Amino acid sequence: MAHISEEFQLIDGGRGREHHLPSHDDSPTWIVDEAWEKVSEVCRNSLDAYLSYCREENLPHSFLLGLDVLIMGNPDPANPRRIIDIRPTMVEGPCCNSYPACPNLDSYKLYRRMQILGFDPDRVEYPVNPAHIREKIAQVFIDLWKQEGQEGMPTVGLFTRAYPESEEEASHVAMLEGFRNAGLDAYRITPEENPEVKDGQIWVHGKPMRYCYRRIERIHVPVFYGYGLGNRIINETPGTRWINPFRIDDLRSKTIEETVFRRWEAKTGKHISRPKTLLGSEISPATVGEFAQQGGFASKRWNSTGGKGVFLNIYMPKAKQLCEFLYQRFDGRHMALLDDAALTNELGTFQNFHEDAAIQLMRFPDARVLGPTNRLVYDTRINALYNVAQDKWEFISGISRSVPCSLTETNGNSLLTNISSGAEISPLVIGKLKNPSDRQHLEFGPLLTALMNGQTSLLF
Repeated sequence: MAHISEEFQLIDGGRGREHHLPSHDDSPTWIVDEAWEKVSEVCRNSLDAYLSYCREENLPHSFLLGLDVLIMGNPDPANPRRIIDIRPTMVEGPCCNSYPACPNLDSYKLYRRMQILGFDPDRVEYPVNPAHIREKIAQVFIDLWKQEGQEGMPTVGLFTRAYPESEEEASHVAMLEGFRNAGLDAYRITPEENPEVKDGQIWVHGKPMRYCYRRIERIHVPVFYGYGLGNRIINETPGTRWINPFRIDDLRSKTIEETVFRRWEAKTGKHISRPKTLLGSEISPATVGEFAQQGGFASKRWNSTGGKGVFLNIYMPKAKQLCEFLYQRFDGRHMALLDDAALTNELGTFQNFHEDAAIQLMRFPDARVLGPTNRLVYDTRINALYNVAQDKWEFISGISRSVPCSLTETNGNSLLTNISSGAEISPLVIGKLKNPSDRQHLEFGPLLTALMNGQTSLLF
């Protein structure tokens, strides 16, 4: 493998605890041509629903959002060797996804690593090249300032905490540099800079911040800034415009997201591709049992962002053969493999169920074949930015999170593509191929291959 310079290495952890993030550089995720059209349609519908909800509820919307879309299918109840209903599926939409650092520089570093390793990502016409993430975010501030009829440049804060020697530290320092290169009067805000709240704005170095871009979640602000100042920053800064406002973190509930999607579908007559979802009074042993007979069900509690409250229940009599075909082994974290007796016990927990949780039909994600006994489950995290000047969403970057599955894998097999379940990352390339013949040189999973061929089912 070619040498990767320090500039493009992926590092996590604080000072003295640094470690390299695992990355499947040799197995990029390619979402191109017809598949990209279908994936981007799912994203745009979800973003439209989110923006519509914020406007109807008079909520400040975020200008930066992340969406998790997986290529997924279901077992055929009539034939255990057939996968049906293959389509891009929104599993974490804009309403539940509160992690504010979505447009980090991982995507740019992964893009450069692909170039170094000879994969030539530029054979694809990106919606926006990952090299321009910082410029795109800086333009949001500039456009908002112009929209207010102001001249010159605004003061802009990059709100975070110090993460010495970490990937986040490198990312927000580089982001700050990008803002200043764009001509913005930009400042870093961490507890070390001793910010304060006065006159309805957050101040740092004696200057009020007109705009702020935050890179930590709301729940962490009082932890790092202290309860008093942290709560004032969250609740008493109406004069500072946060381009990813704190209120977005309240929308992480899957029950809210599903309500938002249903409302938008009723209003527009369009559909958002996602798993079938049960809410509130719809949840019962009988209705969850119907999902089980179609392969299984996923329970997603209110704090499911990052996979913390997600639990997968796979009904083996219906889904075992499909899972063995796609993953070989699939008994990782946050999973229950149910036989008839276990299913009966599990369904009993939904009698008189009262919890802020959604129950979804278990849909099964695609996996790439890395070898005779190795598979790689993958997703796509696509980052969207609201273009103020054009009044529309655009895609600015993305990464793929991957979970290795194999007969010998010990830290994987969960099918949950998040770090807490053993996920790693892969480069993601999205868009249109400049030369359609290049497709034959790209590696796809079986479900994505079917989708690229215009198929919605697969016999194995």
